[in-house]
Amino acid sequence: MKGKQIVAIDVGSTNVVIAVGAVEDDGRIDILGITSEPVQGVNAGRVENSETVGRAVRAAKERIEKQLGITITEAYAGLSGDFIRCVQVTDHVYVQDDQNNGCNQITERDLESLHRRMQSVKLPDDKEEIITKEPLRYKADNKEVAEPVGAYGHVLSGTYNFILADHTMRERLLHCLLKQDITVKKFVPNALVAYHGVATTEDIEEGAVVINLGGGITDVTVLLNGKVRYIASIPMGMDSINGDIRAYGIPSNYVEGLKVNYGSAVHDLTQDDKITFPHIRKGTTKSIRRRNLARIIEERLKEICEWVKREIKEAGCGSRFSPIVLITGGGAEMPNIENLFASELGYDDVRSVYPEYGFTESLNEHITTRAYATVASLLLYGAKNGSCAVAVRPGNTANVHQPRVTPPMNNDDVYVPKPRVITTPPAEEPRHQTTVEDPKPEHHTHSGEPMVDPQKIEPVTPTESDNDDQIVIDPYNNQANGGKRSFGRFLEKLGDIFAGKDDERIDDERII
Repeated sequence: MKGKQIVAIDVGSTNVVIAVGAVEDDGRIDILGITSEPVQGVNAGRVENSETVGRAVRAAKERIEKQLGITITEAYAGLSGDFIRCVQVTDHVYVQDDQNNGCNQITERDLESLHRRMQSVKLPDDKEEIITKEPLRYKADNKEVAEPVGAYGHVLSGTYNFILADHTMRERLLHCLLKQDITVKKFVPNALVAYHGVATTEDIEEGAVVINLGGGITDVTVLLNGKVRYIASIPMGMDSINGDIRAYGIPSNYVEGLKVNYGSAVHDLTQDDKITFPHIRKGTTKSIRRRNLARIIEERLKEICEWVKREIKEAGCGSRFSPIVLITGGGAEMPNIENLFASELGYDDVRSVYPEYGFTESLNEHITTRAYATVASLLLYGAKNGSCAVAVRPGNTANVHQPRVTPPMNNDDVYVPKPRVITTPPAEEPRHQTTVEDPKPEHHTHSGEPMVDPQKIEPVTPTESDNDDQIVIDPYNNQANGGKRSFGRFLEKLGDIFAGKDDERIDDERII
């Protein structure tokens, strides 16, 4: 295989996706193959059964290795879940002026001194670990500066974004991959790189919110002034809709097919025809109006929107923040999804997007669904951070830049064929009726909890560190200096179906 090789693995709540790409001379990625394998044992990004997850990883790995004639031993692995959180830490140093005749000009030495202080930030226990930390903004004497070196001031302060992950959750995924002979080159929070491939440089600079609607997780990324301002992983995704549909009395083996083939995010924009299918156990037929199906989906998506809105507010970008909203992930395939998010979030520019930037023409061949947005962003991240160990198997004479890996995106665990549409309506029914064919027996039932009453979690009051030599990050807060973490609220509308932050956030700087 020529060129620098990148391997990315996305272990999601419903599928394990593995992608292999080669970095071209111009920096773009030539996608060599993508494969997907249904997975059980992952709940909202948390590995709960290493054996079932390991089998899915092994099947996906063996399939793509066979088709490309390679052996994968190293990969970038994505992390998503509510065990990932974003913390902003502010610290400062006094500018040293022994060589500048009292002009107090900030030098590289002062910036390095600030970096070292950030390196000394400690976590309160070993339950979490720091995945990455990046500077968000700098100030010289409380005045924000784009480039600190060369600016003037007596005090240089900086706010850094710390991305933390639960140590146990990371170790579980690491264990699953190591058992399949895959060394993790780096764990990458999916929300941290979600904008790669879908957002332009202008979007990142002017302000954007990337929403990745997955099966068990919704990742939110807030971008402003060319940087990732804030990330969050909401432990709820499109699979939660399945439980709501099932609660309506729909047999479980029809639920996923109904949602995918006939669902809509806005019931008012949905055709009001009837979907009819046989009830295998009772030997009868059952039906549901398409608009009622859309109403069920809409209410759950409104709940996700409410949670997203709270996370955007938590980012502290101020009342003037008017971003472009980019929706991707498998849930972005839902018809009218842009209309719903635009209405609920209150932003005018909302788009459902595919990855499109940073790839060669192979993108059109392999990125066949928005569900591949996460693994595509991991490839782009890997292209900037180092190649992976990939070996060509002996005797392989195939042109590795030409193979086509057909992505089996229809889950084998729940097979629901696309229903037939009967165009002749019954005499008493003015609208047409849709009939769903009898599905094959299911191997696994997707389950989502029905809508429930609000669950309020009281925030834990942060405590100040008594150690003057370091900052200790509070495990219950997103801000090192006392910001509260948003947990979202459940809506209470499904039962009806069945019958700013005003100003820019300024952290309290701790003088250390």
